[in-house]
Amino acid sequence: MDKKFSALFEPFTINEMGLKNRLFMPAMGIPTVTENGAYTKEAIAFYAARSKGGVGLIITGANEVKNIGEIKTVCTNPVPWFNPDAYICAGLEMTEKIHADGCKIVVQLATGLDNLTKDARIEQIKHCQAMTTAEIRLLVESFAYSAKIVKAAGYDGVEIQSGELLDGFTLALFNQRKDCYGGDLKNRFRIVTEIIAAIKEACGSDFPVILRLAMKTYLKAGRGQALPDEEFKEQGRDLDEALAAALMLEAAGCDGFDVAAGISTFEKASYWKYPPAYFDKGVYLNLSEALKKVVQVPVLAAGKMDDPDLSADALEKGLLDAVGLGRPLLADPDLPQKLINGQVEAIRPCLGCNDGCLANKIAGGEASCTVNPACNRELLLKSEAAKTPQKVVVVGGGPAGMEAARVSALRGHQVILFEKSYRLGGKLKYSSKRILKTADDRLIHWYEAELENLKVEVRLDEPATLEKIATIKPDIVFIAQGSEARKLTFPGMDSEKVTNAIDVISDKTYVGPRCPAIGGGLAGCEAALHLAMHRHKMTIVDAAPDILTAGIPLAPANKQMLKDLLAFYHSEIITNATLKAVTEEGAVIEAKGQQHLIPAHHVMIAVGFEPAPSLYEELRNDYQVYNIGDSQVIKNIRGAIWAANEVAALI
Repeated sequence: MDKKFSALFEPFTINEMGLKNRLFMPAMGIPTVTENGAYTKEAIAFYAARSKGGVGLIITGANEVKNIGEIKTVCTNPVPWFNPDAYICAGLEMTEKIHADGCKIVVQLATGLDNLTKDARIEQIKHCQAMTTAEIRLLVESFAYSAKIVKAAGYDGVEIQSGELLDGFTLALFNQRKDCYGGDLKNRFRIVTEIIAAIKEACGSDFPVILRLAMKTYLKAGRGQALPDEEFKEQGRDLDEALAAALMLEAAGCDGFDVAAGISTFEKASYWKYPPAYFDKGVYLNLSEALKKVVQVPVLAAGKMDDPDLSADALEKGLLDAVGLGRPLLADPDLPQKLINGQVEAIRPCLGCNDGCLANKIAGGEASCTVNPACNRELLLKSEAAKTPQKVVVVGGGPAGMEAARVSALRGHQVILFEKSYRLGGKLKYSSKRILKTADDRLIHWYEAELENLKVEVRLDEPATLEKIATIKPDIVFIAQGSEARKLTFPGMDSEKVTNAIDVISDKTYVGPRCPAIGGGLAGCEAALHLAMHRHKMTIVDAAPDILTAGIPLAPANKQMLKDLLAFYHSEIITNATLKAVTEEGAVIEAKGQQHLIPAHHVMIAVGFEPAPSLYEELRNDYQVYNIGDSQVIKNIRGAIWAANEVAALI
């Protein structure tokens, strides 16, 4: 192990819970449960893969405590109290596996889980205000009762999620109570201190109780979220109030703090809770540093801490006591062990896309990971050696092609990959050039290293042809030739003023200060933001009623932050409008039945992509051919990688 990472692997304790290192996995709503609210075999395998990978502490996703008057018939989240016997049986199986790896596991307890709509948030706040003292006491007791079941299941402690329903009590913005649970800070946090005391009484003073605390809500007037560099007046919880609350909570018996920020919003659109790629690294470090100065118990923090240099440096400077790796451990469960083994380049990076882990779940699928299809499907996706090694040709080196080559080689096939450009990566080569999208480039580096280690023959700057493929005589051919920018037909389309998003991002076209973007999808908006952050005056024109609505839906947090960033950099948005022509003066658009000119030095076309011409039809009758990725149908990165993985795992 590189000595500069040694701080990450120093042991420490929370209460009397000894941890082998300072890397922890924070709570995420990933694994599946039975109808009894007990963890499934798949969930156990998910957590066990992370403990085997070397993390020191796992905090599970939220487990529901019982709400007042709640009646359940079927559970969709982990629920200790619904069927304690089933929950304990599954828990003992899980904790035995986790503990065998020298890892500890803590269960997060929460009420009013984060499945909010606009109306549900209002009702939740009203519910807090309407609760009687007796009902509050029952809620406190339900936390303690669930904690007892958690302890009986072999878990090492609990974490209280202080947001969700409890925000209705702790935030002055919402709490209008006139009794001992409303008013000053002590009263507003009384319910939390009572929950801590009740758990300690039920489970013993040595049973660790951690609190996940939003140190700052970043709420501005109008209930919108504030961006990292934005000046605003805090409408929710500010840092000074959080520090004062932390001192009270520590005195009440809290054994550690898990630093967070933001507040629950409908459709999980809080980008402070789910930091997208547009954030810098170390999202919460300024908050954890402030908390470390006032409390004596351990301070834990996640928030884009996947840079090991940054994490080790933060520990050495005393900015926190433990580093949280949530989504990075979805992308690569072996991250800690790879650091120990000095294999930093072998760590598969998280893209911060929130697509596999968040958007896919919102859309009705199971939470997983864009770059790691085996995440939360450990029992389903296993790369078993092929019974008969075969010769495989992959045409195209984008995400689909790279994944097909990797999995094929991993299973023992002989693989040759043709890539017509100078480097692997496909469109990742261009997206990685956008501001704050450096993880895309790291993913290319990871694939390059993987393919080299697996002895894949990569032929760069070499387009595949029928003749070359025939010479190789492959058993299997993957066509992954990707997509190309969709073109518009309009007067002036051949003008030198007209360019596209990829040419702008890759610096093939150097555009003038005024360069309207025609198309408000992800590519157009990210390219526009890139230019706006470089002091270009940006206008985005889209035919739809709103931007970022075309194509595969974005994770709500990413979509909201991108919109807010465009507004912060003074980008003009014109919707329900179409491009009619490009002239010497600029872009002529039509909106509300009227045409007008947008003065422009260049006009950037970003109206999506379509499959590129491929060899599929010419090869399909002569070989066993699979058409994957954008070559088959336009997908996002997750769609391309997952499709390639699933096909290559079966050949």
